[in-house]
Amino acid sequence: MVSKRILSVLAGAACMVMLTACTPGGSVIETPSESATPTSAIPSTPVTLSIAYCDQHPVEDLFQGFTAMYPNVTFDAQYEDCNTFSNDIVNKLTGANPPDITQYVDSAIQTVAPQGLVLDLGPYVDLYGWNDKFPASELSQLQLSDNGSVHGEGRQLGIPGGASFVGVFYNKALLSQAELTVPTTLDEFESDLEAAKAAGITPIALGSQDDGGIHLWGSLVNSLIGPTAAQNWVNGKAGSTINLPGAVQASQKLTDWSNAGYFSSSPNGTAEDDARAAFAGGSALFTVDGSWSMGTIPSGDDFGFFPFPGAAASDPAAGQGFSAAFAISSKSPNADVAAAFLDYLASSEAATISVGLGLLPVNVDSAPAPEPGLATDLRDGYAAAVQDNGIVTFYDHATATMHVTMTQGIQGLIAGKTTAEDFIGSLQDDWTWTHS
Repeated sequence: MVSKRILSVLAGAACMVMLTACTPGGSVIETPSESATPTSAIPSTPVTLSIAYCDQHPVEDLFQGFTAMYPNVTFDAQYEDCNTFSNDIVNKLTGANPPDITQYVDSAIQTVAPQGLVLDLGPYVDLYGWNDKFPASELSQLQLSDNGSVHGEGRQLGIPGGASFVGVFYNKALLSQAELTVPTTLDEFESDLEAAKAAGITPIALGSQDDGGIHLWGSLVNSLIGPTAAQNWVNGKAGSTINLPGAVQASQKLTDWSNAGYFSSSPNGTAEDDARAAFAGGSALFTVDGSWSMGTIPSGDDFGFFPFPGAAASDPAAGQGFSAAFAISSKSPNADVAAAFLDYLASSEAATISVGLGLLPVNVDSAPAPEPGLATDLRDGYAAAVQDNGIVTFYDHATATMHVTMTQGIQGLIAGKTTAEDFIGSLQDDWTWTHS
């Protein structure tokens, strides 16, 4: 099972020109992989791809799958614990012998990409037709401006290997017990919370000690301001703001729902993992969580899943998510082979491996059909959000300090110690400090 924090880790002025790139000291880095015409042909001679990563499974299985196709290609696997990987990969990419491929770490890529140390994959996007193989929303998350501050524009610096998606898991037996149906609007969802409480059922299992509060709050914000405004803000697009009436309303709902007793006991003292386990044990009607929960929540027909509902039933399907992705060093002498490995990530074989981790296949059409029940609900919900361009990067990716700002502020909302207006103001202050 992979957690959202691991996915978040995989996610936490350049003078790049066509043939060369400049370092902060002004020296020129030769990047032959960019100067040569890219090709999809794999050489018949032995090739070793070095790859740095922190997610031990299923990456190793992906290596084996690619080597089965190309026996002359082997991998020099450089595994490191995810807790230290984010910092250490910067040192590797700025060193004399960086790995050919690195698992995409958002904060690290933002640091080294302006120095010309991450390969612009644009030519391979055209060569392999990646715009047709990968969802636009997933590719967009891995695009970065030349100065490394704005996502969703500029160079394509990574390719997704597996996707995550946040929505609502529900207990079918409790839904039936409360004589409810799956809600299609936010008002219906809120009515279900009230009805569940009246029936003696805990409405929402919530662990807001860490990420759970962000998932619930972010889902409410998506519903009330829409995925476009949300994604622009997370991306750091100039002129964006979270200080919108819908975001204030979403924040107020956390306080109101807490006061109404809609959350499980002591959410601020409960870790998301513990809330998830309690939900899987039948403790609550709903929990707002991500696809990685499939390692804990049984995947049969006792539980269901739906995207967090919009203000209107006709609103686009939306949900937070981010890709477990890979980038290529601009110094790699094996860029063509490395790019072929990234292309392999869109295959049905790779999709099967990624699904085994609890990730969603980035190319739903190429993936095998999941087991009926929860797994099918989850993939259908994700596919709907992809179709509606409703995948929103986790909100705490907006700045390097946003996770702390959000976690503490959401805990304040739930405890009734922070007003919705003050909370939203603190988020925008954090954002402005970084992006202005």
